[in-house]
Amino acid sequence: MSVKNPVNETTTEIDKSNRKFLYKKPIKKDNYKLEPEWEETPQEVRRKRLLHHQKECREAAFNAGRVILEDLPLSEEENEDPMEVDKSRHHSRRPTNKQYANKLMMSEWMLDVPEDLVDKWSMVPCPKGRRNLLVARKGRTEAYSRRGEKLTEFQSALPGGHSDEISRSCTLLDCIWMPKQRAYYALDVLAWSTQPLLNCDAEFRRFWLQSKLAEDEDFKAQGTKRNEYPILPLPCVSCDNDLSEFLDNLPVLPPLDGFLFYHREGYYMHGFTPLVTWLKPYMLPEVLGISVPPSMDEKPEGYVDFMQYISARAKGKGISSNSELSMETNSND
Repeated sequence: MSVKNPVNETTTEIDKSNRKFLYKKPIKKDNYKLEPEWEETPQEVRRKRLLHHQKECREAAFNAGRVILEDLPLSEEENEDPMEVDKSRHHSRRPTNKQYANKLMMSEWMLDVPEDLVDKWSMVPCPKGRRNLLVARKGRTEAYSRRGEKLTEFQSALPGGHSDEISRSCTLLDCIWMPKQRAYYALDVLAWSTQPLLNCDAEFRRFWLQSKLAEDEDFKAQGTKRNEYPILPLPCVSCDNDLSEFLDNLPVLPPLDGFLFYHREGYYMHGFTPLVTWLKPYMLPEVLGISVPPSMDEKPEGYVDFMQYISARAKGKGISSNSELSMETNSND
């Protein structure tokens, strides 16, 4: 006998002709998130349902965080077992680790401006780089791609990430790697010093991450024995502030790829989520009605408007569902 989940119940406020229902799939032990058939369901509907689901499944979110840490290999020998050669792309022959594949939270384009944007969302500028999962444990720090490819290994000041660290600490960070600057910019935190944070809301995770990075000056260092590459925070602003003023006074950063918008109550979840959305800098005036500095208003050749750009990108990539309309650049690779 099946039991109805309130997340999937229809709502009288939404015209049935404009959407399809969401159906809950089983929750996997390593991922608590609701995995619906996104199809053409309006983004705002999916946001509300996902928030409702997360509140009801807080314990599952906490367990997901513990599972990530418990599944980490405890020795060099164990670490070798899940490694495979990724043959999905001809040019890639790096070994992959299934334990670290598809763990990053992925944004969607802001197809619908959130009803509660001013009250419950924050904006983060994102440099143009490569998305990495940093895993600090057993006295070393490893960087993995979104697909679980091991990219490099180095020493860092993260708990568990350097040779002086003799405890069983483990830290997992969602970062952007900047090849030219040889630095990491930290977007989010999944676990810190063996403390899982998946069941914490985005506002708390942001506070935790920025506080921890500010506590140790070694995170700013480059080429030292304790920290080979800088691990730096990104500025963040609540959307109830003057966003145009924030952009005018933005700290010096590498060239920006775009802006991520986080719902402050959203948990960290693996895969695509409507609780994190994405816009290019030149889209802010059109979508949100805010002014941007001239350097951010340079549009690509042939740009018509936001929806035409999204439709063209989707058509060019053979995308048929909203969940795949995500932050499209190599920051997500």
